[in-house]
Amino acid sequence: MPSVQPTAPPGAFPLEQPDITISVRQTFGINSDLQVPAFSQASEHVPDFDDAYRFDHDTTLAILAGFAFNRRVMICGYHGTGKSTHVEQVAARLNWPCIRVNLDSHISRIDLVGKDANRAAGKQADHRVPRGSAALGAAAPG
Repeated sequence: MPSVQPTAPPGAFPLEQPDITISVRQTFGINSDLQVPAFSQASEHVPDFDDAYRFDHDTTLAILAGFAFNRRVMICGYHGTGKSTHVEQVAARLNWPCIRVNLDSHISRIDLVGKDANRAAGKQADHRVPRGSAALGAAAPG
């Protein structure tokens, strides 16, 4: 696995969409033919690459399937067990922008993504309505 990732200048986002695919077998050493979309260049929001990180097989495949098929993946576990770090290290190898947000009892889902709202007939339904300054702007495109 390469330890140096090509990087765009700070503040620049070189690509809006993934422009290459990565072999799961070659990049993660997992016996799978899965190909995952990735970026050929890293932006400032791509996590640091840790050469020493060791991936859990099943969790890694679940995360990669989420990237490959544009699906949400829920990773459960006790605090401090490496859930966020696992996602960050997958993102680092795909040059995928990732921002870590640590939640506490003072931040709710609505603060991050807004609330669902239905529009009148003929209009789009169930879209997200951002809520003020606490709304999160995602680093990943799409």
